[in-house]
Amino acid sequence: MSGSSGPEGRPGLHVEEIVEAEQVVGERAQEEVALGEKERTGARGRRALTTAAWTAPGAVWLLFFLFAPVLMIVLVSFWTRTVSGFEAVWTLENYEFLFDSNVYWDQLWNSFWHSLVIVALALVLGYPVAYFLAISVTSLRYQIALFIIALAPFWTSYLIRAVAWIPMMGRRGALNTALQEVGLIGEPLDILLFSDFAVTVAMLQLYILFMVAPIFFMLAQIDRSSLEAARDLGANAFKTFREVILPQSMPGVVIGSIFVFILTMGEFATVRIIGGGTVSSVGTIVQTQVASVQFPQAAASAVFLVLAMVLGVFVLLRFSNLREEL
Repeated sequence: MSGSSGPEGRPGLHVEEIVEAEQVVGERAQEEVALGEKERTGARGRRALTTAAWTAPGAVWLLFFLFAPVLMIVLVSFWTRTVSGFEAVWTLENYEFLFDSNVYWDQLWNSFWHSLVIVALALVLGYPVAYFLAISVTSLRYQIALFIIALAPFWTSYLIRAVAWIPMMGRRGALNTALQEVGLIGEPLDILLFSDFAVTVAMLQLYILFMVAPIFFMLAQIDRSSLEAARDLGANAFKTFREVILPQSMPGVVIGSIFVFILTMGEFATVRIIGGGTVSSVGTIVQTQVASVQFPQAAASAVFLVLAMVLGVFVLLRFSNLREEL
């Protein structure tokens, strides 16, 4: 016989044939592994290309309309002012002027704290509205209808909504007239217009929806079965809110706070209209410098304003852990 027999008398394979068969199996296994790795690499490459294609328009938009203007502002802040505007001659005079200006830093500090006050007021007043729309109203149809009603003021121009406060809160405005008619006041209240109070109220009305909307969308995503489970476990309304509802709505609170803070921090039009020249902000300083063709100084002022905004957003994100909450 040419082959060897196994323990039970069956013909066996030569050692060389066994080794050769094992090598063939190993090569096939390696080829399959390489093919699988190649397919996975190709799939990752296709996913990367697809992701790049989807993000390219947004990236181009941000580069052209956000990063490029900010970069230009930084460059202009180091240029020299001329009678007609500026020229590309590098200087630090614009920043030296700002560091010697107590008025600018006082207004920057006041604008920073004023924005934080408006954020706090928007949260106190806007959270109950969002809670009512998302939790108290159970019908989706009514939720949408009421949210559209809340959006109604935004169907008009921003300037129209700001100017509308003048006939409402002026000395001879509707509010002063109504208070005098019912006998609550004898003389018109000057605080209702052309004051810090008037600017705060106007900004709050203009931007509170930016707080309501994110909180509403986060609250609307809460599974109502979790609320029922909390009640079944004996939690009262306050504890259910503290342990279930509030933690899940915190991303909306943070996003809304960032929106309101950024929008009010750089505000100047409302301050001009409602403040009537008696109230100023860092935004009005920048606008005045632009109007007087002091573009390099205005750019330097805007740089510190942007840095203050970034600092405020960093603080909000740092103490909120938004990524973990999402």
